[in-house]
Amino acid sequence: MTIWFSTNIPEMRAISTFNRVSTDISEIQQRITTGQRINSGRDDPGGLILREGLRADIKGIHGLQAGMMQAENLTNIASDGMMQLLNLLVGADTTNPSETSLIGALNSTMSNADVGAFATNVMNLYNSTVNTNRYNNESLLAGTTKTYRLGGNDGATPTPNPYTLTVAIPNLSTAGGGEANALINAVHAHASAPTDTTRAAILAAAETLQTSIAGHLGTLGGNQSIVAMNQRLLDSRLTSTVSAEGRISNADIAVESSRMARSELLAQNAMNSIMYTRNYAAFSVRSLFG
Repeated sequence: MTIWFSTNIPEMRAISTFNRVSTDISEIQQRITTGQRINSGRDDPGGLILREGLRADIKGIHGLQAGMMQAENLTNIASDGMMQLLNLLVGADTTNPSETSLIGALNSTMSNADVGAFATNVMNLYNSTVNTNRYNNESLLAGTTKTYRLGGNDGATPTPNPYTLTVAIPNLSTAGGGEANALINAVHAHASAPTDTTRAAILAAAETLQTSIAGHLGTLGGNQSIVAMNQRLLDSRLTSTVSAEGRISNADIAVESSRMARSELLAQNAMNSIMYTRNYAAFSVRSLFG
C-alpha cells in the first residue's frame, strides 16, 4: 500500500495566525503599560518624527517661560524699589507731598536747620533702598541691563525682530552721577551752610530726580506689560503644543483594551485550530494502519 505524506496547510495557517496575533498582543500590552501609542520607530515612523518635533517645541517653550519668570521677578523687584524711592521723595500721593517726604518737608514750615537733618536722613534711607533692592544678589537700582528672549522667529509671538526684550534700569544711586548725585550734593551743601538758597537747590534737585524716577518707572511698567502678554501667549502655545503631542503620543486605553480582548480571542481560536489539525492528522495516520 502506498502512503502519501502532504503538508498540513490548515495547521501552518493556524500557526501563522497565532504568531501574528501574539506579536499584536505584545505590542498592545506595551502600549497599555507605557500609555504611549508610539514606543518605537516601527510603530509609526511619521508620527514619531512629529512627536519628537513637538517635544522639542515644548522644551523650548519651557525655556522661554523660565526666562519670562526671571524678567517678571526682576521688573517687579525693581518697580517696588523705585516706588520706595518715590515715597521718600514725595510720599504716596504725588499731587499732595507728605511732610514725611523730602519734597513735603522742603515745602513745609520746617526750619532750614531741621530740613538739613531731615534731608540727610532721607538720603541715608534712599541709599539703603538702592543697596537692598536686589535680585540674584545684584543691586538692580545701581544700574543693570538684561535681555530676555520672547520667542522664536516663527511668528509665534507678535513682537518685532529680534524677538527679545531688553530691560534697562538706570543707575539711581547717589554715587552713580545724574540726578541722585546732584541731590546728595545739594543736601551736603545745605547741611554745611543751611540757607533758603541751598534749601531751594535741594527742592529743585529732588523734583528733578522725582520726574526722572517716574519716567523710568513708566518704562519699567511697559516692560512688565510685555512680559505679562508674552507669558499668556507662551501659556496658550504650550497648551496647544502639549495637546497636539498627546494626541500623537498617548494611547487610547479603552481602544487598546478592546483590541487586546479581540487579539486574545483570535489567539485562542488559532491555538484551538492547531490542536484540532494535529489531533486530526494523528487520527488519520492511525486509521491508515487499521
